[in-house]
Amino acid sequence: MTARVFCSLSAVLLCLSACLSTTDAGVAVAKPGECPSKTSGVKNCGELCACDFDCPNNEKCCSNGCGHQCMPPYT
Repeated sequence: MTARVFCSLSAVLLCLSACLSTTDAGVAVAKPGECPSKTSGVKNCGELCACDFDCPNNEKCCSNGCGHQCMPPYT
């Protein structure tokens, strides 16, 4: 259990450092659109992304009420 928590925290910190890297030519700006409202039901409490640019295509990194995951935005 402790190893899993350590690995999860390490992954989040790695993603954050990539998003906040000072070596990037541009500034990380959020992708357009709004995150969908949190839905009821089963929630994934994993931190599957840290910022919008961890997500493919036009998906955004949104809270699902327990963790964060990539979701298609409202436009």
